Amino acid sequence: MKKKFIYILIGVITSALLGLVAIQLYWIDSAVALREDEFSRDVKSALFAVTSKLEKIEALNRVKIHQKSQQLFNQKAKLLYSMQQTTFDTSAYFEKDGVKYRVNEQHQQTANGKVYQKTVESVSDNGSEFQMSIGVQGGLPITNYSFEDSLLNYQQNEKLMMLDEMLKSIYQTSQYRPILERVNKQILDSLLKLELIHRDIKATFQYGVFDYDGNVLLVDSLSNINKIRQSNYYAQLFPNDILETPHFLSIYFPHQKGYLLKTMWLMLLTSVLLLIIIVLAFTYTIQTIFKQKKLSEVKNDFISNMTHELKTPISTISLACEALSDKDISANPSINSNYINMISQENKRLGLLVESVLKSAMWDKELKLKKETFNLHDVINQVTSNILIQVESKKGKISKNLAAKEYEITADKVHITNLIYNLLDNANKYSPTEPDIIISTENYKQGILVSVSDNGVGIKKENVNKIFEKFYRVPTGNVHNVKGFGLGLNYVKALVDKHGGEIQVVSEFGVGTTFKVYLPFKNNENN
Repeated sequence: MKKKFIYILIGVITSALLGLVAIQLYWIDSAVALREDEFSRDVKSALFAVTSKLEKIEALNRVKIHQKSQQLFNQKAKLLYSMQQTTFDTSAYFEKDGVKYRVNEQHQQTANGKVYQKTVESVSDNGSEFQMSIGVQGGLPITNYSFEDSLLNYQQNEKLMMLDEMLKSIYQTSQYRPILERVNKQILDSLLKLELIHRDIKATFQYGVFDYDGNVLLVDSLSNINKIRQSNYYAQLFPNDILETPHFLSIYFPHQKGYLLKTMWLMLLTSVLLLIIIVLAFTYTIQTIFKQKKLSEVKNDFISNMTHELKTPISTISLACEALSDKDISANPSINSNYINMISQENKRLGLLVESVLKSAMWDKELKLKKETFNLHDVINQVTSNILIQVESKKGKISKNLAAKEYEITADKVHITNLIYNLLDNANKYSPTEPDIIISTENYKQGILVSVSDNGVGIKKENVNKIFEKFYRVPTGNVHNVKGFGLGLNYVKALVDKHGGEIQVVSEFGVGTTFKVYLPFKNNENN
């Protein structure tokens, strides 16, 4: 896949993703706006319902007052009518100077004429002790015998005065009163809660009553008076009052945004999860594309390196075969034996190359360890002496600093030997002139830390994390100064992991590289 096509594909997918994210965000914003509008309508509807109910409550009270005044008026009429009647019988008790008196007054119409009688008597626990009676009977007008201090007149006048006072109070009550007398705070609070809950609004609220000039008359919270006054949710109290100055009921929700988001959490969570899934899927797709591209480059590089590695022994074998086909050369036993030996060596080399490629696929899963306890310093000395000839051929040197006081480990000796050899071989191969290699050991944690440093070409930062990948080699174009398939460090990494150790690389491009390998004294893993 061409790089240009990959970038075009990434651009198209990115544009589509950004468009999808933009549409999703627009949809979320629209949904939130619709929820806010619905919330606003419900709150205003609740406020109008509250003001309407307050007005109905006051109207009902007026009806009750009217009914009460009608009853009182009827009582007064009956009382006035009774005062005009000619027949009555009334009595009263009073006490003076420790003596109890009873006054009885009677007025009735008989066949012999009108009779009026007034009796005053003192009473005690034993009964009547003193009695005085005044009576008139005959045809004289009854008014001539009535007195201003008549008990009947006194009692009836008292009733009339009381009824007049009650009627006057009722009349004053029916008139418009101050707004704080017309609005009961407890009733207002209950109505607001009831109407909001009826509309499924459970948010915390604060309310207040203000006059036309914005002066506060009744408020639920002193800390947010200005916010309550400036709230967009308000309604006029008693809107049918034509002559009265208008008053307004205002309500404020201190946590409105949070409440609305809370009511929409399922929708918002679903949208966010979808966005995250889409972004992760896009990221994974891009990573896969670049990974495939990198694998393609590694594959091409591997094929190029393998072709280069296989070409030399094949050419050597081909030349040796042509030489052996010459009768003059084949007639000389020593030359014939030399060419046959060359063919055998190159054939073994080809077999090793093919075997190393085939075995690389089984390192991670089928790498078997035969553990034994051995001296790691002896292994390092042996490998160093074997590779020293190659290093000295490039006028280089190997320095050893084996400072570990405990150097016996339990591991696979053959694989550890190969591990040390690969690190020293890489240090030599990637040091073009006069290699200066240093191998050192020290005790670290419960094991040994082996360090191999060189003064070679180094590794760029972008390639450091890739050198342990299978078949990966630092890109050098079509130049193959360093032989190999890119399997050595992958093999080293697999060995270190199998032994429960750690490997770290520190490199500076153009200066050199240091590999640090930690191997525990004992590894209890079953391998």
